[in-house]
Amino acid sequence: MFAFLWLKYKYGGAAAIVTSFILAISPMMVHYGQEIQLPAMAIMIVFAATYFLQLAIDHGKTYWWIVYGVLITAGMWTHYLCALAWLAHIVYLFVIYGKKILRKDIVMTYLLAIILSLPCLVRLTIQTAAAGTSAASIASYWSEMLVYTPAGATKGWVMVPCLITAVAMISLAIHFRKKIKLLISMSAIPTILLMLLSMSPFNLEFAAQSVSFATAAFYMMEGVIIVLLAREMMKPKKARKKKHFYRQPILIVGALTLLIVGNAICGLSSVYAYGNYDFVTNKKPTTKDLYDNIVALDNYQGLPIIANTEWLYYDLSAYVSEDLPVLFIDESVDYKYGVQEPLKQSYFGKIADLNKYLEEHSAFWYVGIEPKNGAELEFPRTGWHITTRSDLQFDERGDRYQILKLEKEQI
Repeated sequence: MFAFLWLKYKYGGAAAIVTSFILAISPMMVHYGQEIQLPAMAIMIVFAATYFLQLAIDHGKTYWWIVYGVLITAGMWTHYLCALAWLAHIVYLFVIYGKKILRKDIVMTYLLAIILSLPCLVRLTIQTAAAGTSAASIASYWSEMLVYTPAGATKGWVMVPCLITAVAMISLAIHFRKKIKLLISMSAIPTILLMLLSMSPFNLEFAAQSVSFATAAFYMMEGVIIVLLAREMMKPKKARKKKHFYRQPILIVGALTLLIVGNAICGLSSVYAYGNYDFVTNKKPTTKDLYDNIVALDNYQGLPIIANTEWLYYDLSAYVSEDLPVLFIDESVDYKYGVQEPLKQSYFGKIADLNKYLEEHSAFWYVGIEPKNGAELEFPRTGWHITTRSDLQFDERGDRYQILKLEKEQI
């Protein structure tokens, strides 16, 4: 919605409609639309901020700058890598204002955003690790963005439209650089900065999903370029000066549109073929398979399922039913991260008093990822023995789960 509003304001209705269509069928956007993760929220906040930034630049009203500052803060509280989008905005502001970028309204806006983001920044810790960028990851970044397929799996004829699209978009972006400065900045700057950070000691993965807003900006750039190219080539005076091929603007614009839509169709087929696959970990989440196996083992006993971590509870809770409830143990959660906050306030699925709960139940399923040494999961209370154990692994690279049926020991 915010992308449409900004595009309509900046480039007109035709660009907004064409670009919104490309966004709607883009593989990464379709995938994020089915996944309860940060990227979709980050995209919304970043393009809301982009829209209000444009209003602030063009009209100079203080309230637009305030709204923009609040959205910067919202982005930082959503994911710290949104900072790369704000740096892209700063580059755009520098291109517009040059040395005059240190205006009072701009400085105060970013100062406000930094102050409001301080609690989030103080809690932020980034572990150090080896550099995460390689030639393969750079190639995968591009192929995942276009056709939602890792570079190593992008073979045969699919490579041809990918390469043609890459060359065409780079060439046309350079040609229309004065008209699409912000889109170029938002697509290129986060990508380049993430690449540099992944080469540094910080543990940052160079992957398209890390900067989803940059991927969305690239799709938007495709749509805007199609409209700008059509407008330029359909001017009579331009057509007369060009060679015969350039006198067929509909064919050129149509071919470019088919190329972009063709890439999107290939990508959509990959989205549904891969399903909920994580390209960073190279694992396919198998929580549903785990739940189905617990149901089979339960065999209509209706025993509750206790996840040994809050993270597994989050996954399993998507399949919860009245007959087979999924629970987590409150005392085992450290509540260090913002994503754990809903559990802290929840009345659903929480075992607030484990001792009292165990007095009221004689048996339940205890589920978790199997310890690395292959030992049995440790339950935080004694006096319970295992009557059923099942070790399952549903994906070659996926986690190995352990399902235990615990029953109260008879004295």
